[in-house]
Amino acid sequence: MLGKLLLTGAIGAGLAIGLLWPTGHGPSGAAASSAASEIVLQRDSDRHYYLRADVNGRPVRFMVDTGAEQIALTEDDARSAGLQVDPARYEVIGDGASGIVRGQAVQLKSLELNGLKKSNVDAFVVQGASVSLLGQSFLEQADEIVIRKGEMRLRFGA
Repeated sequence: MLGKLLLTGAIGAGLAIGLLWPTGHGPSGAAASSAASEIVLQRDSDRHYYLRADVNGRPVRFMVDTGAEQIALTEDDARSAGLQVDPARYEVIGDGASGIVRGQAVQLKSLELNGLKKSNVDAFVVQGASVSLLGQSFLEQADEIVIRKGEMRLRFGA
């Protein structure tokens, strides 16, 4: 019992440190804003965090998903951003909580969030997705991600 409690405490402490510790990753990619920027998101009623970013100049609502490796777009969001969605090109791209995930790899001409702009961004169009996801391939650019008391703060350096 004591061993299980200590293991649970160690995992919890590791998770807290991982979420609160600055990552040391600076912005990478084509371009970034010239000044430091902080985005503060309020937790939605479904307990997730959402933000709006421009994909190829078109607004897309993303759920911030620290557990997702990549950027994933719904088929509708991809079409709205001018991407060619071709179900004949769908292949297995992952394994999610509900089973096999199918979709297609795409490249975004641009992804802009609060002055931070990236060009030629790899992403996926996910078959049947109900919300687009902003995953680690973008979030790892943040200097710090803090989740506390119903708020998520994303800090990007200069």
